[in-house]
Amino acid sequence: MDSEKHIDLGTWAGLQKAFATVAGSCNAARAQCLKQVRDSRILDDLGFTWEEFCREQAGISRAHADNLIRQHEQFGDAYFRLSEIARISPQAYQQIASRVDGETIEIDGEKLALIPANANKIRAAIQALRNRTVPAEPAPRLPAGLVELRIRVDALAEDINKAFRALHPQENWNAHNGLLTYTVNKFRTLARHWETKRQNPDED
Repeated sequence: MDSEKHIDLGTWAGLQKAFATVAGSCNAARAQCLKQVRDSRILDDLGFTWEEFCREQAGISRAHADNLIRQHEQFGDAYFRLSEIARISPQAYQQIASRVDGETIEIDGEKLALIPANANKIRAAIQALRNRTVPAEPAPRLPAGLVELRIRVDALAEDINKAFRALHPQENWNAHNGLLTYTVNKFRTLARHWETKRQNPDED
């Protein structure tokens, strides 16, 4: 029984080493092979730890093996196919994953096969896609004094809204609409005043 287990373990080690030397989707198969070894009882039965197997049999670190398994569980075979062509990180892949479907990636309505012949085109397209999805920089944080003023403006707007509803604007819409227009114009005048001050700081 023990000899059979040793043969099984040697088979797994040989398979994953073979997968490590070839390109393309075999990296996905390597990850699956490692996962089967890690999740089986064969290592416990033979007195191996997962770390020992990775280091002594697979020739990689435990962290690298766990990372390969995690990437395959999260992204599937497509990530490994694409990463062999475009050397894309997991973080970058997440940005474009919705455009990858099995053996192809969709770029501007065109489906490109995930093959080395399309490598240059795919790399350029991925970079273009990532540039489109770069999140906008957050707005600069307001000074404490302006934050307080903003809170006061929000509270004022809410008070006006409550008071306006209490006056039943449906009964005399024209008059109430005139009040709203007046309020908006006051703030516009204030905005123009401070824009002028910004452009001409020396003027009173």
